[in-house]
Amino acid sequence: MTDAGSGLGRRRRDAGAVRGHRGRGRRPCGRRRGRRWCVLAVVWLALAVAPPAAAVDGEIELTPGVQQSLQHLQEQWIQWLAALSAGDEETAESLVDDLLTTTRQLGMSTLPDLSQAAVVRAVMVARSGDFARARTALAAAERLHPGRPETAFARATVQRLEGRWVAAAGNAAVGYLRLLGSPLERRLWIANLLLAALCALLLAGALFIALEMTVSGRRLYRDLASLLHRGIPAWAVPPAVVALLLWPLALPAGLAWLVLYWSVLLWTYGSTSERTVLALVWLAAGLTPLLVAQVRDRAALELAPPVRAMDSLVEGHLYGSLFSDLGVLPGLLPDEPAVTHLLADLHRRLGQWDQARSDYRQVLVDEPDNAAARIDLGAYYFYKGDYGNAIQLFREASKEPSPHQARAFFNLSQAYSVSYLFDESGTALEDARRYDAPQVQRWMEATGEGSVLAADGGLARVPEIRRRFAAEMDGDGAGGRRLEMLRQGWSLLVVLAFAVAAGAFHVMRRRLGDGGPAGGTLAGRWTRVLVPGLASVEDGHGAAALAALLLPVALLFLPLASRFGFDLPVSYASGALPPATAVGLLLLFALRFWWVTAREP
Repeated sequence: MTDAGSGLGRRRRDAGAVRGHRGRGRRPCGRRRGRRWCVLAVVWLALAVAPPAAAVDGEIELTPGVQQSLQHLQEQWIQWLAALSAGDEETAESLVDDLLTTTRQLGMSTLPDLSQAAVVRAVMVARSGDFARARTALAAAERLHPGRPETAFARATVQRLEGRWVAAAGNAAVGYLRLLGSPLERRLWIANLLLAALCALLLAGALFIALEMTVSGRRLYRDLASLLHRGIPAWAVPPAVVALLLWPLALPAGLAWLVLYWSVLLWTYGSTSERTVLALVWLAAGLTPLLVAQVRDRAALELAPPVRAMDSLVEGHLYGSLFSDLGVLPGLLPDEPAVTHLLADLHRRLGQWDQARSDYRQVLVDEPDNAAARIDLGAYYFYKGDYGNAIQLFREASKEPSPHQARAFFNLSQAYSVSYLFDESGTALEDARRYDAPQVQRWMEATGEGSVLAADGGLARVPEIRRRFAAEMDGDGAGGRRLEMLRQGWSLLVVLAFAVAAGAFHVMRRRLGDGGPAGGTLAGRWTRVLVPGLASVEDGHGAAALAALLLPVALLFLPLASRFGFDLPVSYASGALPPATAVGLLLLFALRFWWVTAREP
């Protein structure tokens, strides 16, 4: 634990790093991307086995035994790469077994970085025509991290390269199902879809305003000319009207300002439905900065290295920077018992019982009624052969009302049993069954006589740590966040100004009188088929026009959804989206053709 000054400085630095972290950016493709992932996998292992002689600020101290296991992982991965290159499938499969065995010895279950490296290697060798090695690499990737969306997408890519299009479509669907089934990826995917939907709505609104200008532009021109004719010579009226219509183009982001400015001028010419759509576009433009900021902040919290590390620890994912990402938690949340409890569970999983004992004792100093920490500290003494202290701790935990009472009584029964106190063991077992008989039966089938059950109370406190971490981040940047929200709030004032200006121009035009009829239909049948929303705008149906524009725009934006916000493991899925988008657009065009021809014989 560092002193207060250095802890505060590190907390500020880490907070800035967390806020600066974004999952944005394109993934490299092809061979360069493959080389990058293979190099990263080796670098991951090199960093993982770098021996820290002592725990330093922001790192988790690893014992020589853990360091040796990580070194063994490095050796096994290099051997797997060699076996794959030689096409030795049997040896490669055996080495995957060894990798998973070593991972389980570290208290973890998956190796996501190595799984990703195997995925990239599979696609690389498939592009060279070696599909047998590609399948071997994909099988290894699936075993190293089961259920990973990118593995299914990569398998679909390999099958497309083989010409197996039906199987590729099936695996692409599996990839999207996995994407929705993974909590982090699902939340980021929803965030990306929300951002893409906002962009699609704004673009569809802009196209709607362009169609309104196409239909009502002549009337607007006549009215503006009538207004200017009273104060300037006749020869200057046309250029003045053009300048009055196009002056926002001189502003930064002039095209966006031009569209919004036209919406103000066109308000008075629309029907009630069209005015409702214009108001919706203004509202979307005003709320977009605020919504984007909220989505960005929420996703930034999800992608913060400490948060990702906690989630990975709970799920058993051993990735390259796991220990360093967890190591910053004590600096970000100093003197926080939940963090100490979580790190105690980490040390216990790694088999670093001495560090775990020290942390559990500290948790009990801060939280004397913490039954989970008492159970896990009792497990330390049990495995050290100090059954007297273990019995005492289990007995104390069993007396405290908590969700862990059945576990405490079961462990007490185990400790009594190895101490040859069989009557007491039976009584404790009956007490455990009284609290949760089905669970106790499962424990009896899964554990031997010489083992007890950990409570994993620190892992269960991850949601609590996330909330406090988010509050810490909000507290560090509250002043800047308030200024940012105030600045973004001006967009709503701009929307209000649009509404006032539209009302003023409407009153002014009413006083000038109607400038003439709208002019009737502007386009033939095929133009109305090819230009969505044109027929509805001519008929004054604003909602129908916006819907007609929004459908094709949303289809066009769908392949770009992952580029609007945060990086997702869908890089190998990109090949399936454009064809699906093209099919959707063709079906939409056919439906529009049927609709227009049915209405206009």
